[in-house]
Amino acid sequence: MRLRFYILLSLSIALHVVPCNAQDRSDSERNREYKIKAAFLYNFIKFVDWPEEKVADPNEPIVIGIVGKYPFGDAFEPITKKQIKGRNGLIKRFEDVEKLKKGKTDKSAVESLRQCHLIFICSSEKENLADIVNLVDKHGVLTVGETPNMIKSGGMINFVVEENKVRFEINLTAAKNNRIKIRSQLLRLAKKVIEEK
Repeated sequence: MRLRFYILLSLSIALHVVPCNAQDRSDSERNREYKIKAAFLYNFIKFVDWPEEKVADPNEPIVIGIVGKYPFGDAFEPITKKQIKGRNGLIKRFEDVEKLKKGKTDKSAVESLRQCHLIFICSSEKENLADIVNLVDKHGVLTVGETPNMIKSGGMINFVVEENKVRFEINLTAAKNNRIKIRSQLLRLAKKVIEEK
């Protein structure tokens, strides 16, 4: 099963081509890119282990938070129709980032974000990356983004488009600091793995 995933994901990286010039991309091409990213997220979850308290109740779903302005709402929906590690998938949207940043006045929004297993930070939030990552730091949340400063801001996985293909890089130090274990099968597929010695 793991070997099959490794082969399929490798092929996915090799075959899923997206135009690299934003002006040349239609909505359908961008939607296809996000469907590819959603497939990666689904497989990331399979090869990540969370702290025990984060997954203590086997009946609770795996919660994926989408943070920011995300125009392709259906691309991530297939995740909710599949079992992930024997659990249902649940998508939560967090479009009002200012509400999250004012967490002192609206703690429920921040708590809801911290209850996610994984958050995907949309490119609309490139100016807020560090703030969003800090909100979930030490709460066992796998942080995934798609902007150049994601890893520098303490995020754990960042999508990059290289030679018109969707790839990803991993900040292993950030994951370990949050007691999240990223398995070797996934590390081998990363374009780059950053780990502080």
